[in-house]
Amino acid sequence: MSDLWIPITGAICLTIMVIVNVINSGKNKKEIQLTIRQLLDKGESISPDLLEKLGTFKSQKIIDLRRALALASVGLACVLSGFIVNEIRIGLAIGIFPLMLGVAFFLCWKTNQNAE
Repeated sequence: MSDLWIPITGAICLTIMVIVNVINSGKNKKEIQLTIRQLLDKGESISPDLLEKLGTFKSQKIIDLRRALALASVGLACVLSGFIVNEIRIGLAIGIFPLMLGVAFFLCWKTNQNAE
């Protein structure tokens, strides 16, 4: 087998994960909209507490921190796997992009935290 199958498989797995996430997110948003529409049709008021329980209100600061931790972890895992298999250059080449994205989200989280 060719050595090209490893990055091809990685790209396919990443694409499948993104597609599944987008589909599930769309289904969740659709269900929330139907719930809100049913409440409005019944004439009930929608409080901020109810919206928070439904998951429509999410703090951007928390989302930025979660993304930072997830992306930095993926980047570090790629770099460490490069060290483990003695292909440091490949590990750095693959891992540097999510690591830098994680650092950028961490800086966004830190900036938003200091702004308040």
